[in-house]
Amino acid sequence: MFKGNFSATAIGSYPHDNVDDACNLILKTLPEVPCWPQLPERDMREEMLIQYTEGLPFLKIDPEKKSVYVDMPEENTEELEEFYNKYLSEDSGLFPISDNHALGFSNMIRLLKEKKPATLRAIKGQIVGPITLAGSLKDPEQIAILHNPVLFDVIVKLLTMKACWQLDQYAEFGLPRIIFLDEPYLSSYGSAFASLKKEQIVESLNEIFLAIHNRDSLSGIHCCGNTDWTMLMETQVDIINFDAFGYMDTMLIYKKEVQSFLERGGILAWGIVPTTDSIKEVEINDLMGRMVSAVDYLVNSGIDQKLIVENSLITPSCGTGTMSLEEAEKAMMLTHELTVKIKDKYNIT
Repeated sequence: MFKGNFSATAIGSYPHDNVDDACNLILKTLPEVPCWPQLPERDMREEMLIQYTEGLPFLKIDPEKKSVYVDMPEENTEELEEFYNKYLSEDSGLFPISDNHALGFSNMIRLLKEKKPATLRAIKGQIVGPITLAGSLKDPEQIAILHNPVLFDVIVKLLTMKACWQLDQYAEFGLPRIIFLDEPYLSSYGSAFASLKKEQIVESLNEIFLAIHNRDSLSGIHCCGNTDWTMLMETQVDIINFDAFGYMDTMLIYKKEVQSFLERGGILAWGIVPTTDSIKEVEINDLMGRMVSAVDYLVNSGIDQKLIVENSLITPSCGTGTMSLEEAEKAMMLTHELTVKIKDKYNIT
């Protein structure tokens, strides 16, 4: 059974346009749980809202306007039928993520095969979450796909297969496999303009989590803002990744729910290394102090320290794709330095 043990991983996006540079930075700073790099600077098809849309019926991409939308005609049964037939075949190979959309994926697999790092404990992949994709993709009338039950179901199932495809590619390594769903849209949950029903969120996320579990893998979710953390703890997710630099208190106030989550085997991925302008000033001792204080707070609330340590990961607070190359490298080096330092403090071998 996989234990977090304060190992480090990352969200996925990087500012590099050179894929080898991004992959080598990841292998250098995330030697235990590497991810593959998303490179939106390289190609617009690597942007989060486009990267996983290959195979989405009725998708329209306009490279000149850098726009993407969905246009479903009234006569749509043939394309939908073709999609569902592919989905029902349960063949993830019908839903690949090509090098045009994710050059970092195949390159990371190649490097892992070549270098075979002895430190590897798990491998992480990622997809955009269904709420974020369906809430951002719109039809020609500018209505979000989230409000179209047919297309929303298609998006959930497409993303399910994109997750399964990654897991199947990772299978040859014989290591624990992790897929994060990136759900920044969930930070809008509860606001006036996000008319999302809790049941709709939980059901759609669980559909993807279940498919991940059926491949004997771990599911994670990343939300870089504040959201209803207790709602996410009620899903079948294994790992909750939150911005611990900016929103530590919003998680720690739910100490009873956090305790239940950890006791059922859930893992907290502490996004403690900032990916905002704060990266310019932040130092390792400050980050270490924040993490130790958080652990102490939970211990003083009655949660066993060993449970916290075993069920924790360290990450940057969000992807580094919007940072400068220099700042992204600093964030990743701090993430690595912090995991080494915190493992030493808690005697994790």
